[in-house]
Amino acid sequence: MTIPELPDDLVEEILSRVPATHLKRLRSTCKLWNRLFNDDWRFARKHSKESPKQFTYLIMTKNFNIAPVSIDLNTTVEVKTEIEHSFNDPRYNYPVKFKTNRVIHCDGVLLCANFNKESITCLWNPLTGEKRWIKSEEPNHRLCMFHLGYSQGDKDKKKSYKVLSINRDTNVFRMYEFDSNTWRSLGNITPDWRMLFFPLSLKGNTYVFAEDETKKPSIISLLKIDYTTEKSVPVPLPYDDCIDFRLTCLSVVREEKLAVLLQRDRISKTEVWVTNKIDDETTKVVSWSKVLALDLSPDVVLSNLGSFLLDEEKKVLVYCGTWCGTYYQPLIKNVIYIVGEDNIVTTMDFGVEDLNVCWLSILNYVPSLDRIKPHQGKRKRVDVNY
Repeated sequence: MTIPELPDDLVEEILSRVPATHLKRLRSTCKLWNRLFNDDWRFARKHSKESPKQFTYLIMTKNFNIAPVSIDLNTTVEVKTEIEHSFNDPRYNYPVKFKTNRVIHCDGVLLCANFNKESITCLWNPLTGEKRWIKSEEPNHRLCMFHLGYSQGDKDKKKSYKVLSINRDTNVFRMYEFDSNTWRSLGNITPDWRMLFFPLSLKGNTYVFAEDETKKPSIISLLKIDYTTEKSVPVPLPYDDCIDFRLTCLSVVREEKLAVLLQRDRISKTEVWVTNKIDDETTKVVSWSKVLALDLSPDVVLSNLGSFLLDEEKKVLVYCGTWCGTYYQPLIKNVIYIVGEDNIVTTMDFGVEDLNVCWLSILNYVPSLDRIKPHQGKRKRVDVNY
């Protein structure tokens, strides 16, 4: 008895609802499926829309690597160092490690950057293994912040990934286009704002804290950078007056909402707010809900340079931070805190290291089949592909 073959469109419909990590194991089933997973942009978009999301966690380690982590919200965070990921720098003919010390996550694709001295960044999809190296055109790469997002076509809704660099000295924005393989200047699209701290991506847009320099004293707000319109708009925070906040951190909840961590001073409550609604067109209609209000000991030191995860249902916060020493004692210390509504803090101290600065950071990663467009044609080539 032979099993009748299913129509191709029905097979595609079934596969579009299979979790991304399972599809990776199905590539060897047949050539048709392998082409579908590897080469079909339309299927990748359909799968991103229809398949169940798989949430996992990644962490930047002190060795400038990226490693998966297992989190028990009651007790501990286990870093799986035996399967750390690292890259060789493609500019050398012999193995030289590229020191990743900052990662931006956008829909299953990671932008791995070293903002200290490297003039290249790596765009990487951990699920498919695709990588693309991008060379910066900034004369002083050390002054740049890098962001990752995408625009979408009106008809096919195909994602067009873009990399945005911001020179913190001149506030000049540059956009890297994957379709044309070039950088172009956008000028200063935030003339009254000074970028602060580290950004994140949500639904293809970049969100970053910024300081309104037209106000005295200056006011901290959120900015949304839209990669389709290539404009920025302010996003209202839970408080109208954000002058006094010493701590502001951003996170994403289940690829759907923004979360902010706010603290006025070390003796104030540490508050975590989550968006209920964001008007994607104007970003002027935003509502927030307070999820946590923690009474933390002053010994629990949080920083603007930290990162955090939030379990909104269980009301548990996982905070990851790095502290630097002085000029005379250039040591760094990495700590993870787990804390819930009971204010009981579980501390994981990774000790003090005499290393170059690598910000220990944690992120919620969602595997995706999203493709990284390869270099094509004979246009101006500014990316590094070996």
